[in-house]
Amino acid sequence: MSFRITATPGEYYHVFNRGVEKRIIFSDEYDYQRFLILMFLTNDVAAVDTKNTFRNAALPEILNQERNPIVKIQAFSLLPNHYHLLLSPVVEGGVALFMQKLATGYTMYFNTKHDRAGALFQGKYKIKHAAEDLYLKYLFEYIHLNIVRERFDVSTALNAEQLLTEAEDYLWSSLSVYKGATKQILGRSVVDLQLFQDLFSDYGAHKKLLRGWKSHEPSLE
Repeated sequence: MSFRITATPGEYYHVFNRGVEKRIIFSDEYDYQRFLILMFLTNDVAAVDTKNTFRNAALPEILNQERNPIVKIQAFSLLPNHYHLLLSPVVEGGVALFMQKLATGYTMYFNTKHDRAGALFQGKYKIKHAAEDLYLKYLFEYIHLNIVRERFDVSTALNAEQLLTEAEDYLWSSLSVYKGATKQILGRSVVDLQLFQDLFSDYGAHKKLLRGWKSHEPSLE
């Protein structure tokens, strides 16, 4: 795992991190929502005054703001103490700039809300290049099954179907966006759909692969 990958525009990268000392970083639905809104707002070449934006604008107004994105966000999964993102930089240095803006904005929010100080995340985010379509498909599965993955590995076929339904219903993952959940207005505003459409003929094709999780796992070397 390299901490010094230079993310190249047009390429794809798995980016992830967890809370310092594995602490909880999303303690309630408002924390998840704030992180997702920040994923939308900070994905902009221009500097963003997030404090005044949240004070002066409602969510529909925020999501209607014009932006000049620095990354494409293809997939995400937010869990209580960590997150996974699939990103593609649009500009040179896009991933580094986006992650710096996102982490700074969320840490400031979280520390104010929870009356704490200091670092929230466990050092610099981790990043891995995804160069092949097979690995990209696997990453969509890995990220989208994040909420149930450990239980999924040892499940029976019946339990696997139940766990897949649980993953589809999970609000803080892009799986519900690709499934077409009507309530995922925020998630749809964050995600760029093109890569998913290029890799999978439709949601059914992705769901079939999710059902077969681990049976077609590519080499991670």
